[in-house]
Amino acid sequence: MIKTIERKASLFLAIVAFLIYSNTLNHGYVLDDFSVIKENFVVQKGLDGIETILKTHYRYGYGFTSANLYRPLPLILFAVQWELAPDTPAFAHWINVMLYALSIVLLFYFLLKLFGKKYLGIAFLSSLLFSLHPIHTEVVANIKSADELLAFIFILTSMIYLLRNIDTGNVKNLYLSLIFFTFAFFSKENTITFIAVIPISLIFFRSSNYKSAIIKTLPYLIPFLIYMLSRISVLGSMSGNKTIAKIDNLLMAAPNEAVRLATAIKILGLYLWKLIVPYPLMNDYSLQQITLSNFQDWKVIVSFLTYSLLIFLIFKLRNTHKILSFAILFYLINLFLYSNLLYTIGTSFGERLLFIPSLGFSIAIAYLLYKLFHIDFEKIDFKTSKLLSLIILILFLGYSYQTISRNRAWKDNYTLYTTDVKNCDQSARCHYYHGLGLMKEKALNEKNIDVKNALIKESIQAFTKSIEILPTYSNAYGQRGIAYYRLNNLELAVKDYEKSIQLNPMNATTLSNLGSVYFQTQQYQKAKDAYARAIKANPNFVDALANYASTLGTLGEYNSAITYFKRAIAIRPNESSYYQMTGLTYQNMGNQQQANIYFRKAQELRRQK
Repeated sequence: MIKTIERKASLFLAIVAFLIYSNTLNHGYVLDDFSVIKENFVVQKGLDGIETILKTHYRYGYGFTSANLYRPLPLILFAVQWELAPDTPAFAHWINVMLYALSIVLLFYFLLKLFGKKYLGIAFLSSLLFSLHPIHTEVVANIKSADELLAFIFILTSMIYLLRNIDTGNVKNLYLSLIFFTFAFFSKENTITFIAVIPISLIFFRSSNYKSAIIKTLPYLIPFLIYMLSRISVLGSMSGNKTIAKIDNLLMAAPNEAVRLATAIKILGLYLWKLIVPYPLMNDYSLQQITLSNFQDWKVIVSFLTYSLLIFLIFKLRNTHKILSFAILFYLINLFLYSNLLYTIGTSFGERLLFIPSLGFSIAIAYLLYKLFHIDFEKIDFKTSKLLSLIILILFLGYSYQTISRNRAWKDNYTLYTTDVKNCDQSARCHYYHGLGLMKEKALNEKNIDVKNALIKESIQAFTKSIEILPTYSNAYGQRGIAYYRLNNLELAVKDYEKSIQLNPMNATTLSNLGSVYFQTQQYQKAKDAYARAIKANPNFVDALANYASTLGTLGEYNSAITYFKRAIAIRPNESSYYQMTGLTYQNMGNQQQANIYFRKAQELRRQK
């Protein structure tokens, strides 16, 4: 009977999780989807790119020379998806939604295994609330966040096998648990928090003492060491190499440690508030959407007192309400990694960062509802309390409506940016993204020249607003320069390009765009210098490589031009224009035989399109 209920409950949860995100299945690429899939030359090699993925950092295929992330398994998933269905975001969205549904089923079985069958109702309601919570929309609706989904799936599977090992003594389960824990690390680094979750789980629910729990956790340092050694081998160091910009983490703009710490505490309060009231949801909370604070700010004080109370409740409720105590501790442990309290990470706030911590919140709400209405923890049938049924129905409908509604914003970049800029009006990056959406998503696809120019002018206003909020925003100047260039205002374009490069001399995109202006105005030596600097900043920047090669050819430096065209072809082997230009260069050198080889290849690729 119990097994039948479990199967029905897990099926119901899977269906709910799938349906709640079914309106994302035909969405396109958004945000980081471009850097890890759409514009990632390694991922686009499909199965042939897997060897490179294992040996390089997370952003290598996008052209970054260095980075501090090593997550090969998600990139391998994207490479396989590209092999099976090239440049088909809908296929990837189907995979994401199915991964999410699988994770919810695994979550239910993990909680059931952890708490015991007498808490079947708690396990079910916790999983249901988690599956519906709108804070997860970024993770499921953004293809890139498959890294989060994979890590969560592997963690849950590992924990289930660990509990089986503890309960049965079968060492095979321990080996399987360690294997899946290793997979989790190679999916996303936040797996490390479960090295703390494992012993507290055993202490709370397997009656282990502290010493025994720690001893049973020690084997999980092996996957951690395997991952760290691999990471160091690829990145060159434990931390990798990445400078954190103010636009990525506003805490970098703090004038002193007191302001940095106070602001970090305030942000912790915002995380908790977003779990309680997940509206409005936004893709960005950077400068100046969240402002720097001091310890006199009431938001800082309330956040500090709230988290102090949560820590007090962990110990107060440990013996009388252990599930609630565990839920609070689980939330705090998994959020601490992103808290910026002890060290600064690459972002100050992100809704996606609440994905795993929100499980603690869901467990706590489920437990409080059961306890408040004196419901048998083992029951899933809520008919004994009409008020409880009404509350659950309200949560179900409210969460579902907000999730489905928020999903629509993640259709494409333009929709997301246009939706969010209304709520994050003080964010420099929100206005920057809005400008990108207007210029890249709308203007470039507009055939009516007057409408196109109007959209480009509107994008200039968005970039200007971004610069007003953050006057040192190099990328905003660079993109505004592109907008001026497309309006054929080369003087203002060059002015913005030069300002962008002044703020960031390694801005490869802007350097390349400046080279294009010089080339167009027949200042070939200046174009050559600009492209050379762009390639130095980003050796895998394919547009700069091809443009540099064209400039070299124009200057009569044919052998060097051939070299750089071939580098561009190695990165983007299906681009017919690179073969055509290589053929023309050979033709100009008087080598018609080689020229014909590349001309035929260019023609073949054009036919395939």
